[in-house]
Amino acid sequence: MQFSLFIERNPHRGMTEQAQQLYQITQRIVGELEKIEGLIGKTSCTRFRIGVLPAVEFFFGPEMIWKLDTPGTGPKLEIVTDSEDNLVKKVSLGQIEVAVICSREGKPLNSVFSKRCSLNWICGLQFDENTLANDAEVPVVIWHGNVSRGPSADEILKRSNRAHQVVFETSSLTSYFDAIRRGYGVGFTVGSFLRANRNPYSVKVLDKHLPELGRIDFHVVCPPNSPACVRKLANQLASVFGDA
Repeated sequence: MQFSLFIERNPHRGMTEQAQQLYQITQRIVGELEKIEGLIGKTSCTRFRIGVLPAVEFFFGPEMIWKLDTPGTGPKLEIVTDSEDNLVKKVSLGQIEVAVICSREGKPLNSVFSKRCSLNWICGLQFDENTLANDAEVPVVIWHGNVSRGPSADEILKRSNRAHQVVFETSSLTSYFDAIRRGYGVGFTVGSFLRANRNPYSVKVLDKHLPELGRIDFHVVCPPNSPACVRKLANQLASVFGDA
């Protein structure tokens, strides 16, 4: 583009003003192209665009692929990653057919499947939980990626009046789990992400000395008036998270 897209790198601190303008323009263009497809009667079953949060793709991507129809015999598949708010908006605008999100703030519009899961504090296998006893200062690893709206680990500890120090920050999910695995500090994630067949990192649940994290809901979102092929796709994706 011959101009910077992000204010800083590693981790980036948001888009530059030029990049924001470019994003808005391209979103309008994509929206108009969708209208053209509708006018010429292009069937919605020739292509499926599935929107997911980055963490959902990271942990559930392989299962999602296996649950879908045999490759090469059906419609074109496209995976789109974005934030919770943007994915819900894209479904309502018809820019994607189905979205899979995690929400801590209620049921989103057009949710056709919901599954409540626990949130858990996590640490490396060699991390000594007893070092956190007696309200000792908590070393915290922070991920700046998009999971869902809701407080971060340091915000939760601050609300509980718990002494803490941020020791590592990253916008990379891989670096986040690596830092926790190596013992930099503690973080948290969805309990379902820690199942043996999904968890590529050696981390464990930290279930004492820290405040309650609450729950998070998985949602599969698609409009109620979607064609049968889209509703089938939504059901296939829901089956992945039904066992979560």
